[in-house]
Amino acid sequence: MGTDALNPTSWTRRKVTAMVAVMPLGLGVAAADPTVILVVSRKRLLNDTTHARLLLKAEIELTTKLQRRIDAVKAELTAKEQELARLRPTLDREVFDARVAEFDRNIRSQRREAHEHSAILQNAFRAERLKLIEALGPLLEEVRVVHGASVILNSDQTLTSDPALDITDEVIARFNAVVPPPAIPDLDALAPGPAPERAPELTPEITPGQDGEPPAQ
Repeated sequence: MGTDALNPTSWTRRKVTAMVAVMPLGLGVAAADPTVILVVSRKRLLNDTTHARLLLKAEIELTTKLQRRIDAVKAELTAKEQELARLRPTLDREVFDARVAEFDRNIRSQRREAHEHSAILQNAFRAERLKLIEALGPLLEEVRVVHGASVILNSDQTLTSDPALDITDEVIARFNAVVPPPAIPDLDALAPGPAPERAPELTPEITPGQDGEPPAQ
């Protein structure tokens, strides 16, 4: 028996097999040792990079800022509605009806703008997260080749594995070093798109991180 057989890490890398639920994250064509298997946490890769944390922090800040603007508009519209009701007995019917029509147009415009801005903001953050996900594939393949591994598995979907096989921290460090930082949307530069046929309510509460992956807790 050689000394290599007494090395528990080496032994584990040869014995991690089926009997576990796995999802391959990086497969390549480079020549590799079929006995070398590594694992990473996909959840951590999506949530724990500097880029992901920066996006989540910015999304929370901007959606909170947008919600405050929406709440201020709601308060302003409520005050105008109350003022109209107060003036109703003092205005001619035609004058009152004209003011009501103008008020209704203003409500529809504000609802449409609030809906569009919240949708644009969420789509902007979703697009930046997709860029990060797309950058993971090539980076994982580079790491696999460097280690001479035959496969990198998702540790989130394995029943058990030797912690020595986990290279998540290494991949996160490399990701932070080589992937360009994400672009943070500018709330004041949001450009509304075409108006929908029917304006929705003055937007529901906005929740960050609704992109198919839960935000880091």
